[in-house]
Amino acid sequence: MMLLEEIYKTTKAQRSEYFNLRVQRSLSWLRKAVELQADYDFQFLSLWIGLNALYVQENEDSLDQQVLSQFLHLILSKDQEKRIFQILLGRYEVTLHALLDNQYLTQHFWDYQHNKISQSDCREMLKQQKIEIQKAVEQQDIMKLLLEVFKCFTTLRQQILQGGVSYASAVCRKQMQESCSLFSALLNTFIYILLEHAAVMDSGKAYYPVVQVN
Repeated sequence: MMLLEEIYKTTKAQRSEYFNLRVQRSLSWLRKAVELQADYDFQFLSLWIGLNALYVQENEDSLDQQVLSQFLHLILSKDQEKRIFQILLGRYEVTLHALLDNQYLTQHFWDYQHNKISQSDCREMLKQQKIEIQKAVEQQDIMKLLLEVFKCFTTLRQQILQGGVSYASAVCRKQMQESCSLFSALLNTFIYILLEHAAVMDSGKAYYPVVQVN
């Protein structure tokens, strides 16, 4: 975290005002997430806001999976040192499998609970998902794994924001802790990659730019 902030400050003059604003906002929420180590619910939300600050544009829905997917593809394409690979299939591989094996973090499970699909369809979808994830691990398909991780994060975010879990729930504590651990590592890496490739990743005007009030 301190290294990221130092890199941001020392290279600030090389980047556009709007790019700096995005990174500054993201760093501020990442810093808050670090302070909330024991409060996984708000730590997770702080990490998500920090992610949104990096890529969401005006007139874009922060819940739009296609927009998020495009951002993740761009980040991964610039990850020349394979930092994301080292996170997903290195330091956090156990956490990765724990999250992806958790049926409560899949939308299929909740679609069944809400009577949107049948139990047999749910089982088949979960089975197929496990096959695809195992294939992605074997083939080291980092993009596929990254997208699956953020599907889990999205399901968890929706549970929190829609009041589907109690605050500091003991039932959800382990998955919240695992999610925060992996999310924090990924967000740190995303910011680092952005700072390294600012010239080609400057997305233009920041969402809700700073406006001087007379």
